[in-house]
Amino acid sequence: MTLAQFLFVCVDKFCDRSQNKQKMLKFEGVDFQIEKDIAYGEGEMEKLDTYYVKKEGDEKYPVFFYIHGGGFVAGDKYYRRGLAKWVANKGFFVVNVNHSLGPKEYFPRGVQDLVRALNWVGANAEKYNLDLDNMCVSGDSAGGYFAAMLACVTANKQLQERFGVSTDLRFRTASLDCGIYDINEALNRHLPLNLTDKVLHDFCGIHTKQLDEYEYRDVLGPFDYVDENFPKSFVTYAEKDFLCGGQGEKLIEKLKGYGVYVEQHHSTKFGDNHCFPLSWTTKLAAENVKLVGDFLDRVAAKEV
Repeated sequence: MTLAQFLFVCVDKFCDRSQNKQKMLKFEGVDFQIEKDIAYGEGEMEKLDTYYVKKEGDEKYPVFFYIHGGGFVAGDKYYRRGLAKWVANKGFFVVNVNHSLGPKEYFPRGVQDLVRALNWVGANAEKYNLDLDNMCVSGDSAGGYFAAMLACVTANKQLQERFGVSTDLRFRTASLDCGIYDINEALNRHLPLNLTDKVLHDFCGIHTKQLDEYEYRDVLGPFDYVDENFPKSFVTYAEKDFLCGGQGEKLIEKLKGYGVYVEQHHSTKFGDNHCFPLSWTTKLAAENVKLVGDFLDRVAAKEV
């Protein structure tokens, strides 16, 4: 296990109780339909879970496609099960996705996996009565990166060709929590223990000094491919984020420049830091949950 893996695994295990066992996530009387570890590809990590609550009649489910964080090297859909139930209780069909991680598999394998997972959604739309015209992509931290990247890939056939993937599915909306969007800015951050270089090496198999010669250098981040086709979005960020500082602000500015509809919520204090909403119950987390919940209610009703 690399240092980066160890650190992010510890975070997930330490925070599991606060993220998934809050009183507000117990949903007494709700009959969740849950299917776990559905294979969408042949890889060991190519598994997804689905969550939904049965509806009366023939009303189709909007889709919420969620990608966990974990520094590109750790994390698991298991640690987002509370969030998955929370969104499913709003009437969504939730797809909670795992994908290949570094350093076992290098970029762009994660992107390729996620396109396969998305195509699984399309292939099973009739079975689950899904509304493919109302899909929301979401993720936290590294999952926010992948969610933004997937939004760009689905809207850009040249990117699809570059990554060797193909899909005709698109996301109408996105909800992004403290993600990395501008790789150049992220790599210029000097983190303790040389963590920036260690994560890059685990993610791509290169060190920062080798970046200029890297074959995927021009497509390593979504920021350069964000344009007017990006989904209508809710962006959460922390002003004093010790991992992803400045990322949310830059994305919001670019989306507004292209005229893309965007709502936002952010923290200003260091104590409300990276992915602060996942704690659920702090004052600012609760405020974020309310705002994102309202956004998703409007997404489900196609009012966004």
